[in-house]
Order: sequence, then C-alpha cells, then structure tokens
Amino acid sequence: MKILTGEFKFSTVKSKEAKNNDMKQGKEAINRNKRSNAMNQDQHKMEAEIKAEIEKMYRNQIGSINEMMKPEFVSCSLEEKTLIVAFPVLEWERNRVGVMHGGAIAAAFDIATGLLARYLAGQNFAPTIQLETVFIRPVQIGDVFEVSVKTNLSGRKLTHLYSEGTMRSSGKLAATATASYFNENTSNR
Repeated sequence: MKILTGEFKFSTVKSKEAKNNDMKQGKEAINRNKRSNAMNQDQHKMEAEIKAEIEKMYRNQIGSINEMMKPEFVSCSLEEKTLIVAFPVLEWERNRVGVMHGGAIAAAFDIATGLLARYLAGQNFAPTIQLETVFIRPVQIGDVFEVSVKTNLSGRKLTHLYSEGTMRSSGKLAATATASYFNENTSNR
C-alpha cells in the first residue's frame, strides 16, 4: 500500500483462479453471442418463410379463400413459437346482420394457424384435422381482424395451436380458436 497525497492506492495482482474465472466468463459471453446470432438468423428465416407463404397465396391461389382474405404478416417469434396475422374485414365477408361472417372468422383462424403449423412442420403438408372457434363479439366491416397464434404442442406428427382474434380498432377480443394439424412428411413425394 502506498500513500499518495492523502489517498490510498492499492496494488492488485489477480490470482490464477481469478484470471481463469475471467477467461471462463469471456468464453461464456462469446458462446451467448453465438447462440444469440444463430437465434437471430433462425428468427429472420422464420419471418422470411412465413412472408413467402403469404405471398404465394396472393400469387398462386388467386380466387381462393386464402387469397381473398388478404392476410398480412404482422410479427412472429421463433423462441415463443407465435405468429400474428392481420386480416382486413372486407365487404364480401358481411353476414346478414352486417358484420364479419362467422365462416370468415373461422377461415382467418385456419389461415393464420395453418401458416404457423406448416412452418413448424418443416414446410411439409399440414392439413387441418380440428378447428374449434368460439365467437365472443361481432367484428365490424372495415376493421382489421388480428389473429395471434400460440403453439401448445409441436410434435413429430401433430401440431396443436391456440389463437385469439382481436379487433384492431378497439383491441377487444372478438373470438378464440384451437386448431390441430397433422404433419405429413412430403419429402418422399
């Protein structure tokens, strides 16, 4: 210990154990960075693949319900296995009382959950085997029906999802759905 102008200055020499600990922490930080970079790349890949699937609907399925519903990618999370897709509520979807038809709501759920199920199945064919919809409140024509999908189970043969549909104008919950998909391996076709 040296005294310099009334202050104490400590001379420190790191022990071998402390140096090893510092090196270990540095390696862990590098590994965390690598995992984070890999996760970011996988996240970007998921976004790109789902956006490409939506674009295919517009290009290859003209006149189909999938194209007519005009799905719009909002966001997704690979880590949480979630997806949000928006659907503008169009005039042709009007039921006899002037709001979004229940069949159009079910179609929105099927399209959004199907996009995530297909992605999780490795782009294999993933047909819907169950879709249960609960209608809570009407969705007005001209609004945007936003479907948030969450994965409950993503297995080798089955994918099970839960989704909520909200009205963008109010943020209120309008309907919920559960859906199951069969993951058919199409790599041998």
